[in-house]
Amino acid sequence: MRTERITIIGTGNVAKMLGKALYDSGHEIKEVAGRSPEKVMALANELGAKAATEGISRINEFSTLYLIAVTDDAIEQVVHAMPDVQGLVVHTSGSVSSRVIMGKYPKWGVFYPLQTFTPGRNLDFNKIPFVISASTQSIEAQLKELAASVGSKAHLIGDEDRRHLHLAAVMVNNFGNHLLTLAGDYLKARHLDDKLLDALALETVNKAIATGAPHSQTGPAKRGDTGTIEQHVAMLRDQSQDQLADLYEKFSDCIQKYYHKG
Repeated sequence: MRTERITIIGTGNVAKMLGKALYDSGHEIKEVAGRSPEKVMALANELGAKAATEGISRINEFSTLYLIAVTDDAIEQVVHAMPDVQGLVVHTSGSVSSRVIMGKYPKWGVFYPLQTFTPGRNLDFNKIPFVISASTQSIEAQLKELAASVGSKAHLIGDEDRRHLHLAAVMVNNFGNHLLTLAGDYLKARHLDDKLLDALALETVNKAIATGAPHSQTGPAKRGDTGTIEQHVAMLRDQSQDQLADLYEKFSDCIQKYYHKG
């Protein structure tokens, strides 16, 4: 396995968890940089790295890989602030174009882990796909090897398709989680235990993965049971839950149109 000398720019969840996975896989985390000196020092200590407390413009120029793991809006600013390094420069975003790097560095790439990262959650990197793109075939091979070193598989996907993949990921992860939040709040307002939904939520996801989401759909909208739909919407509106009622109607309408075309 090729061992990289890595500079990590960022101290958020992706930087911490991906940095730890790379460190545990035998790569040398040479340096950590970021906006908060305290967070930089904490992560550097955890990864056995130097803390670049003098700022991004003063990071070392001898790493083989520079991993930019910051918020999407900050990536271009980070690239502009970096010195003229010779190593491979990559970002970890699902939605930001590779052009923000390629305009400055001849060795560029994208190394996007398609997963949600949350403190305290232990992730199995064997189950996390990495979406990559690169300036050359040799760098593609380098990023594939990097993903393999943490037990993951890399998928070569260009900027435009990666943006669409990220959009779909937002709908699955963020929208799905928010629906669980709204449903849980609804039950708690009725003094019902929202944990009663846990088994259903798990089976919904597991079944969709096992059989394919289009084949696992159930419920009144799929059946065309307009009476139940109207009853549920009325219940929500009677409790002044108009926003939730609107969501219920929109989702029901969307499901009905999907399964009852024509």
